Amino acid sequence: MDKEYMRNYYRRMYENPCDLVVTESEEFKEKRNLRYALEDKLEEMMGGTSTQIYKVFDKYISAFCDEMEVMREETYLLGAADREQMLK
Repeated sequence: MDKEYMRNYYRRMYENPCDLVVTESEEFKEKRNLRYALEDKLEEMMGGTSTQIYKVFDKYISAFCDEMEVMREETYLLGAADREQMLK
């Protein structure tokens, strides 16, 4: 498998793959809503969005989202490699 070709294909074709994959998943929606509620509670406990601790928390969430994007891409590539192996 041409991994770089597949990586570029993924990046071109799936701008927001998460929405495509879980758009109809009630379990995902429940877990996301729980996370949102917890984030709101944390924001309140931290004293709002202008505090230093909230700014660090926001950077943490952004870094985590970036990490998960890499995980999604690598999972896609693993699936592509698995498919290629299965077709042999």
